[in-house]
Amino acid sequence: MFKLVRFLKGHIPATIAAPLCKLIEAIFELAVPMIIASVIDIGIENGDKSYVIKYCSLIGALAVGGFLISITGQFLAAKVGIGFGTRLRDAIFKKINKLPISATDKIGGASLVTRVTGDVLACQNALNLFLRLVLRMPFVVIGAFVMSMIIDPVLSLMFFAMTIILSVTIWLVLRLTMPRVKRAQKNLDEISRTTAQSISGSRVVRAFSKQSDTKADFNGVANETAKTNIGAARISALLTPLTFAVVNLAIIAVLWFGGIKVNIGTLTQGETFALINYLQQAFFVIVNIGNVFSTFTRSSACAARVNEILDAPEPQNGTETQINDSDEILRFDGVSFAYDGDYDVRDISFTLKKNGMLGIIGGTGSGKSTIISLAEKFYLPDKGTISFCGKPLSEYDIAAVRSVIGYVPQRAAILKGTLSSNLRIADETATDERLTRALEIAQATELWQSLGADGIIENDGKNLSGGQKQRVSIARSLCRDNVLYLFDDVTSALDYRTERDFINAVKKVDGAKIFVSQRISAVSGCDNIIVLDGGKIVGVGTHEQLKLSCSLYAEFCASQS
Repeated sequence: MFKLVRFLKGHIPATIAAPLCKLIEAIFELAVPMIIASVIDIGIENGDKSYVIKYCSLIGALAVGGFLISITGQFLAAKVGIGFGTRLRDAIFKKINKLPISATDKIGGASLVTRVTGDVLACQNALNLFLRLVLRMPFVVIGAFVMSMIIDPVLSLMFFAMTIILSVTIWLVLRLTMPRVKRAQKNLDEISRTTAQSISGSRVVRAFSKQSDTKADFNGVANETAKTNIGAARISALLTPLTFAVVNLAIIAVLWFGGIKVNIGTLTQGETFALINYLQQAFFVIVNIGNVFSTFTRSSACAARVNEILDAPEPQNGTETQINDSDEILRFDGVSFAYDGDYDVRDISFTLKKNGMLGIIGGTGSGKSTIISLAEKFYLPDKGTISFCGKPLSEYDIAAVRSVIGYVPQRAAILKGTLSSNLRIADETATDERLTRALEIAQATELWQSLGADGIIENDGKNLSGGQKQRVSIARSLCRDNVLYLFDDVTSALDYRTERDFINAVKKVDGAKIFVSQRISAVSGCDNIIVLDGGKIVGVGTHEQLKLSCSLYAEFCASQS
């Protein structure tokens, strides 16, 4: 949690004022038992009504003042907590968008969502609790002990013994509870993952009537989470009866020995009442300490997960922002890369010239999309070098490189909004004429005619067909002038005629192009074609050359003819 203190910036005065208000409230509380003792020993003992009324009025004033100060402290603590949570959540979201794809893949989408929402909320609540209680708690306990020492040093030892016994009890309960709490927090990630998977794959689940299996999977995760939380709750439930038993025994002891002292005249009735009052004040604080530590332990686990994101190294970024005009747009020299374990692509070398067209074909899992991801600088190569416009790709600023690359992913990413808002992701200043031209090249003119610029598109393009989503994704990349276009299997949902018309149209667009596909028809018109198998290049040449020189390419041609 201490590493997150920097997110209190802008709320320092309120951060200091909130615990001070609670401290003043605690002083008022500690003063009340002594005033009541004097009312009993002086006012009631002597029958002095004016004395009783005077000091009862003082008690009322302290109660009202303490209430107002407490409300002020609560308000300030809540304000600081919400401001802290807002800043932290904003920082995490920005950091997630800066993280390399490898880091987000490792953490997982469901876990990232849980950390931005639930974990940040836990940290926010812990801060709120800290400002309201943590400074007040030790002051009340120590103050109550000091006041009891002033009243009677011998009886105050019972106070001290009770504090030790309660502290040990709370420590034992927390020691047994916290591992379960941490395990339950991890289970929440699994619940998020299972829920997201069920929602995103709902059509497949229903198509194969697997609702019962999906429910069983979710129930298994939910029951495991419930079992873990119930186990922690059962242990925590021991805290209240045990602490009540200790405190009530201490009160009985004070009444027993205090009564003896009252009879012999070394202690007054009012002082005995004050001792019991201080004992109870300390008891409630110590019990709350247990709850606070429980909350802090949970929030500590959440803070560690949050810091894992904030401390994650960002991708290596160069300083070069000027993209040179070069005849050589992209060059791979002996590039090898592995997601985890063995290399997924090995010793990849090729050169793409200005306005050239390169096709990459291969079976499923052959490494085609990996090459595209490396060219887009989503990942860094483990071996070899990648050059862009005559300079090593590592020397360029990531934003500068991506500002001149038109990237179309394998899975069309369509956002909720309008047709024009989806297209203008590439260029916010693009005119309607530019949008319609891009849609024309992508063979999606009918979408502009049917939906219009402000036609609503649902989240993930649920109101579009697979082919329409692919064509909108293609058109988006064409809404600005780019040096390089990366088309990652973007015609898989298109019919052959539409695919042919798109490829013929995009050939006239300035800029180098890479077509990744499993279709011969998508790459056959390229200037050069790379054939991949198992992450390795097994053939390079034109369509006609590869039919004669590469057996794998010939098999593709035969199977698709």
